[in-house]
Amino acid sequence: MVTHNQAIKALSPADYLIIEKEHLLFDKFLIDLRNTCACSSLNQHPDCERCDHEKMTSCQGRLPSYLFYISDLAAKHFEHEEQIMLSRPHVTEQYEYFRAHRQAHLEIMDKLQALTDACFSVDSTNNPAETYRQFHQELSDMFEAHDHAFDDPFIQSTKT
Repeated sequence: MVTHNQAIKALSPADYLIIEKEHLLFDKFLIDLRNTCACSSLNQHPDCERCDHEKMTSCQGRLPSYLFYISDLAAKHFEHEEQIMLSRPHVTEQYEYFRAHRQAHLEIMDKLQALTDACFSVDSTNNPAETYRQFHQELSDMFEAHDHAFDDPFIQSTKT
C-alpha cells in the first residue's frame, strides 16, 4: 500500500481528498473485519474453541453485513475513480486502458458478490475465525493487486 499511497498524492487536491477518504474507509474496514472475531488473530492459527455458541453465532452473523458494506464502498469508490479518470483530457470511455480498468472494477464487484454468496453458504460447523481470516486475506490481496495493476500506473500517467 505504501507505493499506492504515494501515487495518490500525485492527484489534484480535490481528487486526492475523495480517494484518500475512501482509502481510509477501506483500511478501517479491513482492520474492523480482522478484529471483529477475536479468535481470528493473524498471528495465531484461528480457533474458536474458547468461544461459546452465542459468540460464534454473533461472529458468523456479522460477516454478511461486512461484505455488503465493502461492496457498497467499492462501488462508490470505483464510480469516483472512473469519474476522475474521465476528467483527464486524453481519457474517454473508448480509451482501451479505461475500458480495461472499468472491466477490472466489474470483476472485483463480481468477486465481492461471490464472497457474499459464499458467506451465506457457510454453515454453523465452520470455524468463524478461519472464515474471517480467509475473507480478510482475499479482500486485502484483491484490492492490493488492483492498486498495483491499475491505479498506480494510471495515477503515474497523470503526472506528465
